[in-house]
Amino acid sequence: MLRVPISHAQAGMVLAMPVFHPKANSTILLRPGVTLERSTIDRMHELRLPEVWIKYPQMAQIRRFVSTRVMAARAAVASDVAQAFDDAGRNVHAKLHFNQYKSSMGKLMTRLIDVPSSALFVGELVDSGQPAVRHGANVGYISMLMGIRLGFYLMRERGRLPAHLAKDVTNLGVAAMLHDIGMTRLPKSVRERWSREHDQSDPEWQRHTRIGFEMIRGHLDPSAAAAVLHHHQRYDGSGFPKRKNGQGKVVSRKGSDIHIFARIIAAADLYDRLVHPASTLGDSEEGTPSRPPVRALNMLLGPGYRNLIDPVVLRALIAVCPPYAPGTIVRLSNGVKGVVVDWSSSDPCRPIVDELTHFEDEERGERYDLRADTSITIVYADGHDVSKDNFYPGSNDEFSLRQISRNMENRAHTLIKKDPAA
Repeated sequence: MLRVPISHAQAGMVLAMPVFHPKANSTILLRPGVTLERSTIDRMHELRLPEVWIKYPQMAQIRRFVSTRVMAARAAVASDVAQAFDDAGRNVHAKLHFNQYKSSMGKLMTRLIDVPSSALFVGELVDSGQPAVRHGANVGYISMLMGIRLGFYLMRERGRLPAHLAKDVTNLGVAAMLHDIGMTRLPKSVRERWSREHDQSDPEWQRHTRIGFEMIRGHLDPSAAAAVLHHHQRYDGSGFPKRKNGQGKVVSRKGSDIHIFARIIAAADLYDRLVHPASTLGDSEEGTPSRPPVRALNMLLGPGYRNLIDPVVLRALIAVCPPYAPGTIVRLSNGVKGVVVDWSSSDPCRPIVDELTHFEDEERGERYDLRADTSITIVYADGHDVSKDNFYPGSNDEFSLRQISRNMENRAHTLIKKDPAA
């Protein structure tokens, strides 16, 4: 099967995965097996559906990366985000359904653990025309994916908790989906100014983190409240909100002084805002083009962003947000048009690509393993020129999350040997 942007969908294509209604995200709009007609495609355009999965010969192996159960769980979370923002925006005294949010995130976590191969951000699920909803749903899902991969790091950073509690990312997921809920309580003039200027130094806009904290404090675990409060803290100490240190100097939190949940959400938030520059409350996104994932990741690895993110968390982000996700249609530097069928997070911009032929062809085209033949590169992805966006590791383990886990485990064993009382 292939992941096809709605703009490239054609009559006669057959759906391989369900399509969820963008305004009622837990409702299936179209089921697998439906043959697309021109009128159906036009309707999907009107509903702002971002993409569809279609059947394609010889591409069954991509299915292992996409689970209908995970998609359904993601859709339930997106529906929760939409309802939460709608309730909070309409009524300052609205009751938010935190137990429901925790239940939805718990189910999503279970689905991801049950089907680990599908624990990737392989595409957009919703585009309801409400950027804040799409952003909250994406950040919630990406944060959950990273949290599951970072179990070893969560145990270290939350060392006072038993291992099973330290690795439970349910509260992380809820905090991530609601990280911008405080925006709903800002004056309209402040939201509009933010939409125009995106000035992160605006003190009135910065209040949304404190407002969001107050909205969820006492309803969720303190770790979730802390994550909402500090999701704009930066690893290098350049974020907000600020506080007074022991010497009375006003400073921001930095490094491991920032709660690990906040560090994870900060990375997911930055990534999704780079992919969707207008992902903020009140933006219509008309005329604001999205960036391809590879470009957003390349930017995060550059000097302007890299110091803002915990380096361990950054590796986790690369591990769950492929620059070229399985199912992505690409064009190679040798002129071949193909689809990504597999990839490795250790060298993410050199995936395995199968040549696309024709729907009626029973034989698969040529296979290109870009790690084996580094002379071939990806130059177009989903219609974007990405020839200057690819990034490659400077060493075999530069992007390896597993290597960091091993290093931390080795250090822990060394410390235990040095301290017989441990």
